[in-house]
Amino acid sequence: MLSAFKYRIYPKPEQEMRLKRTLLSLCDLYNLLRAKKIEEYKQNGVSLTKTNLRALALAGRGHDSKLRLVHSQVVQNVADRVHIAFEAFLGGRARFPKNKQPRKYLSLTYPQSGFRVDSERGLYLSGIGCVRIFMHRSLLGKVERLTVKREADEWYAIFLTERKTPPKQPISTIPLELVSGADLGLEKFAVLDNGKSFDYPEYLRRSEEKLKQFQRRLGRKKRGSKRWSQLCLSLAKLHLHIKRQRADWQNKRVKEIFSVNEVLVLEKLNIRGMLGNHRIAKSISDAAWGEFVTKAVFKAEMLGKHFVAVDPWGTTQFCYSCLAWVPKDLSMRVHKCPECGIEIPRDLNSSRLIKRLGIQSRPPSDGGSSLAEPRPLPSLMGVASRGVEAGSHQE
Repeated sequence: MLSAFKYRIYPKPEQEMRLKRTLLSLCDLYNLLRAKKIEEYKQNGVSLTKTNLRALALAGRGHDSKLRLVHSQVVQNVADRVHIAFEAFLGGRARFPKNKQPRKYLSLTYPQSGFRVDSERGLYLSGIGCVRIFMHRSLLGKVERLTVKREADEWYAIFLTERKTPPKQPISTIPLELVSGADLGLEKFAVLDNGKSFDYPEYLRRSEEKLKQFQRRLGRKKRGSKRWSQLCLSLAKLHLHIKRQRADWQNKRVKEIFSVNEVLVLEKLNIRGMLGNHRIAKSISDAAWGEFVTKAVFKAEMLGKHFVAVDPWGTTQFCYSCLAWVPKDLSMRVHKCPECGIEIPRDLNSSRLIKRLGIQSRPPSDGGSSLAEPRPLPSLMGVASRGVEAGSHQE
């Protein structure tokens, strides 16, 4: 599996200037290749391939004294980025690629060579020199590529490595006690089927007043001035701090769950659609359910455990015990089943129902074990008519 190791680097003032000049040259090259790709298609109806773009990038490097100082593979990677951007647009996954602004072009990539880690001299980067690096943890696996990135005026080296994963125990042999179902929400970030819950600290809400102060002060400054730039940096650092707080908290919760369980079952939520509700959009963004699910999938692979995604349809409207239809709106926080008489918190009922659906993904298929699972996810659709929406009247 592929893993990313991120380390802080401390370039000297001269090295930092070289990095900034390199990013500026690569940004200009990106915009040039984008323009040539569009022009070629308009004039000849031909779309330049990745190989064509790489050849153009190398040709541009031969005529540009600044680009000649940059490693050839770093230059070719810019062509790869242009190709990927247009492929994402044609695949309907992104908007039409725009010109890059220098202040937003913040990374360069060494795909195979041009860098070397030296325990004594630090990180050697072709065209930059030896940069001091703080390796707070061991670099594991075979290094595939290196990306140097600038974040809020700080520099980072991100190594992508190929690692061997431990063998997974067949999901059919895992005891039910080691399978955990979790319901993600806003009142409680997650409620597990055993009754344990996690309160989300709402990092964005806690820093909201400070963010507003920065925004108000920023609005009074002249755009492009020195003080405007200083406030932009302070604002970026605060957002980065919130992001790191959120990631650290989620990593700890995922580790806590997998320390006692072999399988984690979660809903495959349509988060983009839920953000359309502007009354709770900010809270959903602050909770970052998508990031939590991504971390859970990665941690399961890394530890040799299982992650199972299920269809969220009806998981709040059915009883986990007898599968009776019990309609509830958002204000009803207790599940009372008229069929079997169970009365438990609404979120606990959902987590147990999610676990029950996840158990159904066991043999003969492990369907739902991936977010991109091509087969149908375990769902309650077989319990109720497909034309009946959860929460509506059932015929």
